[in-house]
Amino acid sequence: MKTITLKAKAKINLFLEITGKRENGYHDISTVMHEIDLCDDITLSKNDTGTVTITSNSATMPLDERNIAYKCAAAFFDEINEENTGLNIDIQKHIPMEAGLAGGSTDGAAVLNGLNELYNNILSKEKLCEIGKRVGADLPFCIMGGAMLCEGIGEIMTPCPVLPECVILVAKGKEGVSTKEAYANIDATPSREIKENKMPSLLEKGDLKEICRAMYNCFEYLVPSVEPIKEIMNKYGALNSMMSGSGSAVFGIFEDKQKAENALNELKDKEIFAAIC
Repeated sequence: MKTITLKAKAKINLFLEITGKRENGYHDISTVMHEIDLCDDITLSKNDTGTVTITSNSATMPLDERNIAYKCAAAFFDEINEENTGLNIDIQKHIPMEAGLAGGSTDGAAVLNGLNELYNNILSKEKLCEIGKRVGADLPFCIMGGAMLCEGIGEIMTPCPVLPECVILVAKGKEGVSTKEAYANIDATPSREIKENKMPSLLEKGDLKEICRAMYNCFEYLVPSVEPIKEIMNKYGALNSMMSGSGSAVFGIFEDKQKAENALNELKDKEIFAAIC
């Protein structure tokens, strides 16, 4: 049977602000998401068992219906009224979990994109995003990729220019962050100033230093454990470093690859996960 392998790319948030909370508990956001080359490898193959099975190199990721990849496969089959829902999903994890890098969402997005390819592109990208939105707020961006201004709960997307040529270093300590808890902590924070998202216009201008100066994440102050990682990146010449998403991964943007590699080496010496993207 046909097998397909896809690269499920991680994302970073160049800007992230919570602009409100809806009655249903969802939060409105204003963020610029940007895909990076750090990725998981997803392999899909149809089977005749009528069930979805997941295998992985991860010892901590759920391999049942709790997995976003499983939920996306089930949602796809429901959408196309497919009776033979047998599917093998193999997920080789390279993106850290609980990191704010959309590791679970990008796996789910790859499953949706891959299934659509296996079924001869039966659905449009817009329909795939609609399905993905029902599973998770980051899914539509992960389906489309590139760089996007994402508003609403993340599903209202406007394409942005990608970053000018640069080197991105990503690192994550041992501490993870629950997205649900991160949003609860934001809700418990006293009234704060809502920052304006100027990142799309800065990406249009293409001045890397100006882009880096404008980077912002409203969650960052809630995760003090990211500070030592930021200090190492900044010490070696990052134009700026910042936590991604609700945490706890940090990314640094460098103009010089050697400087990024120097920071990478120190982070690894301290047994911190780090990768140049």
